[in-house]
Amino acid sequence: MSRRPIDVQINPGGPGDEDDTPGEDPERFKETLARWASGVTVVAVRDPDDERIYATTVSSLGSISARPPRIVFSLGPGAQVLPFLKEDRHFVVNILAAGQESLASRFTDAFPVGPSPFPGEGPPEIAGSHAVLVCTVDGVVAVDNCRLVVGLVQEARAEHESQPLLYYDRDYRKLAE
Repeated sequence: MSRRPIDVQINPGGPGDEDDTPGEDPERFKETLARWASGVTVVAVRDPDDERIYATTVSSLGSISARPPRIVFSLGPGAQVLPFLKEDRHFVVNILAAGQESLASRFTDAFPVGPSPFPGEGPPEIAGSHAVLVCTVDGVVAVDNCRLVVGLVQEARAEHESQPLLYYDRDYRKLAE
């Protein structure tokens, strides 16, 4: 069986085009996807100019290839980290552990308040994360009003003693035995 390339088309529409876009009712779509359990991550990047860290909570993480190892996640056009996710820039995907709900909630805010969970230097890793992916930006693709960020994974580490933090039905959850 031979593989054939997929023809990719990107809709150049943007905010305000929703009313005439075909597809499911947005409210029913959101309600349906609330039934999709996902892991919770904090994507963080250190600005090389001033060493400041920008981070946001993301639950849209997915793997797109194993060789080379690549991941993808989506961000809204106003995401605070987006301007810092430039080609070849390093970033960290902190896959949160159960018990890190407050960190997940903190970084859903555009201007998070509270003590920084990140080290003063080096990759912006959150101590106690369930797993960590250190990546470089491989590309950013605009699709309507969101941005798909592709990361080339440089390092992957998992803490096997912890349980992952999950998001399901609009609330944080953890695995049951």
